[in-house]
Amino acid sequence: MSSQILDQKKANQKIRRIALEILERNQNEPVIIIAGIVQTGYELALQICEELKHFSGKEYPCHAIQVFKPAPLEKPVSSNVDPSKLKSAVLILVDDVQNSGKTMAHALKYFLEFPVKAIQTCVLIDRRHNAYPVRADYVGLSLSTTMHEHVSVEKGPEGFTVSLS
Repeated sequence: MSSQILDQKKANQKIRRIALEILERNQNEPVIIIAGIVQTGYELALQICEELKHFSGKEYPCHAIQVFKPAPLEKPVSSNVDPSKLKSAVLILVDDVQNSGKTMAHALKYFLEFPVKAIQTCVLIDRRHNAYPVRADYVGLSLSTTMHEHVSVEKGPEGFTVSLS
């Protein structure tokens, strides 16, 4: 049985709040790059970039990161971010749901090879089952769930929905 936690309206409110927090925290930063973990994390990153543009009037580059979520060590992490653009940039790493922190840790490791000024993390849902030392800087909603429950983030025509099953 599945129950909806966030409808599109509430999810959009969370995303707008995240965008405002990013702008507030990084108001003096000349270069902010948003990078989302492919599939839903990238879709969320695109939405965040739109909200950042809406609030600031500036364009924010949005890039994709490929991480093989089931077994991140089996395939290399890759991204379409131009490494020369990372010099002295603040990188916001985005994913839809943080469970153990494993996916985010592998994505972070990839970007540690570049001269970024700072890396900040962002998730729509934080389940608080951290097995890795990764905490999200920006969180839409924190959920206390069991390991047997599944959180699903879906992109619809008007935005995202979040369900728990």
